[in-house]
Amino acid sequence: MEATTLTGTCACEHITYTASALPTKLTNCHCITCRKQSGGPYQTWAFFSATSITWTHEAPTQRRSSHFATRGFCPQCGSSVSMAYDSEPGGLYIAAGTIDDFDRVVPKPCAHFFVKEKAAWFQLPNDGFVRFSDGANRGRR
Repeated sequence: MEATTLTGTCACEHITYTASALPTKLTNCHCITCRKQSGGPYQTWAFFSATSITWTHEAPTQRRSSHFATRGFCPQCGSSVSMAYDSEPGGLYIAAGTIDDFDRVVPKPCAHFFVKEKAAWFQLPNDGFVRFSDGANRGRR
């Protein structure tokens, strides 16, 4: 059995998980769906190998949110928890805000995706992150 590196929960703790590895990257997504589901100007996602995530109480309810991704959310509190892109088999994005001990996450965000859909009132910081007008390799046309 692999050691637990991180744990996480949705807002009501109905969905819980452990991760046996740290995420390999963090990205900020500015697409309309992420903005609506996060309630903010973007959603930060932590990318894990799907095999490193174990749902320990309940797994998220899955919803096909587009022609290229499936999102997971808590059916009780509505928290956005996960997203899997068809173009990245074997990978799973976990909503970074659900990670319990976020200070243990080593990588800092490295990219902004769907910049063309960002909220007009939000000014991207001069953070040096790579910027993609769309989802790059994530399958959006």
